[in-house]
Amino acid sequence: MKQAHEGKPSGDGPTGAGRARPAAGLARTIRVVSKGMLALAMSCGPGVASAAASVEPVLPCFVTPAPDVSIDAKIDCGYVVVPQNPDVPNGPTVKLAFVRLGARSGPPDAAAQARAAPLFMLAGGPGSSLIDASTLGLFRPEFLGPVLDQRDVVILDQRGTRHARPVLDCDEFPKLGWTSTSRGLGQAQTEALEREVLERCVGALRRQGVDLSTYNSVVMAADLNAARAALGYPHIVYYGASYGSQLGQHVMRDFPGMLESVILDGANSLSRKSWIEDRALDVDYSIRHLSALCSADARCHAAFDIPALIERGLKLFDEGPIAASFTDPADPATTLKFDIRQSDFAGLIYQMQGYKVGVMALPLTLKTLVDGGRASMGAQLGPIMGAALLAARNASPGALAAIMHMAVVCSDDPVRSVDELVLDGASRYATVLGTGMAREYVRYCSSVAVPSLPDSTDVNVASTIPTLILSGGLDAQTPTFRSEIVARTLPNVRLVVFPAGTHVQMGAVNLCAGQIMAAFVRDPKGGLPLECVSESRFPGFVLPEDVTKADAAPASR
Repeated sequence: MKQAHEGKPSGDGPTGAGRARPAAGLARTIRVVSKGMLALAMSCGPGVASAAASVEPVLPCFVTPAPDVSIDAKIDCGYVVVPQNPDVPNGPTVKLAFVRLGARSGPPDAAAQARAAPLFMLAGGPGSSLIDASTLGLFRPEFLGPVLDQRDVVILDQRGTRHARPVLDCDEFPKLGWTSTSRGLGQAQTEALEREVLERCVGALRRQGVDLSTYNSVVMAADLNAARAALGYPHIVYYGASYGSQLGQHVMRDFPGMLESVILDGANSLSRKSWIEDRALDVDYSIRHLSALCSADARCHAAFDIPALIERGLKLFDEGPIAASFTDPADPATTLKFDIRQSDFAGLIYQMQGYKVGVMALPLTLKTLVDGGRASMGAQLGPIMGAALLAARNASPGALAAIMHMAVVCSDDPVRSVDELVLDGASRYATVLGTGMAREYVRYCSSVAVPSLPDSTDVNVASTIPTLILSGGLDAQTPTFRSEIVARTLPNVRLVVFPAGTHVQMGAVNLCAGQIMAAFVRDPKGGLPLECVSESRFPGFVLPEDVTKADAAPASR
């Protein structure tokens, strides 16, 4: 295994703490004709077989590039139509949306098999979509544009997501925080409302003929193989972001013959214990890493003790929730009153760990929240939560397909009971976060009631397929040590760690990562431009004096 580092690296899914009102976790996250068809699967492993699929063109396309983006490629869009259950080829079907960017060497609908293997890109979540103008923007000349010189690019959505048919979403779910707060519901009442909403959505889907048991990683790996065949490609290059990197490992196990190479961006291993338990343990690891970085910075070390600030913040809730209110700036007659709980504080920390600016500002944010005791916690966190509640009032589904997300997570390694959670030795922060998330997912899994995948799917994939793993040194969702576990059974792997990167390098538009990925796609056995990794600048922590200087600076005219 070749690994590129600058300094020491830190050792998927939903975010939030287990708060019922305002609804947190997943609810908060929600506020992103066949040509040359190959009828048979290239290779079938222990998963399900891929049934024959067809292609339906769609006009107008699901998405167009932003006005300021020129990618110089012909775009065609459509659905790949596959059986809902691959074992029942003549049964109900589902439609997988795709957007295809044609290689500059030829149109996307001609001689597909004669050109270089296309790049297939799949999203994370599970339940997210990459069919978005921002994804098309990645193919600017200075980023992933060179991929289009010889290869098609196919952005494929998983079954059940935003552009698929059917969409496994729930219109009322992202509004739950607003609904419960505006009605003045307590936690037990909010959880009862959540169960009612989810049961209504799940029941409606089942009456439409949706079989939730087919929404899992094994079936979706077979979907990818069917889509590859229907679109006319003997082989593909696979890219998966976050959960998409986990799905990619199922593809490597079940359909290795279709893969020329694989890119995993923000990876976790198939052998992980559980979605929730590992997530809680990983945030501890990431906080320790962040604290070490702060200690190595003289000014940060003098200003902050990150673990101590987190502990002080959690202790503020030992006396109970903190009352807060928030008035709608656009409508002074609308004032929300709600309680801030320990889980909300933990959820804010976790959210800030998810992006670079948030990570660098986290120590100062913690200090601002806790230095004034319960009063400062309420005054600072209250407006953040209030603004989120107002946004939930008019939230629309689509960023993440809630029921699809629940079906996939709950078919994999779900927590069936909070008592199953093993967090021995974990910090108070990790325990609060993990316990809250576990409570949420116990409720979600009860609502979707899907069977678990067999234990054979929990074995790390062993493969000689050339693989590139991209990892962020500040990633709190899939820390680098998780990528290292994936890499152990992949002899032809290259793990590239970006010390200042957070979760998913393509999503962060990491220019260095884009150049490395483009080179790997072009030649998975060739050299990679790793110099940019060592040249990347580590962002500094936001310090109290930085804010003072900004406040004192004259306003620009």
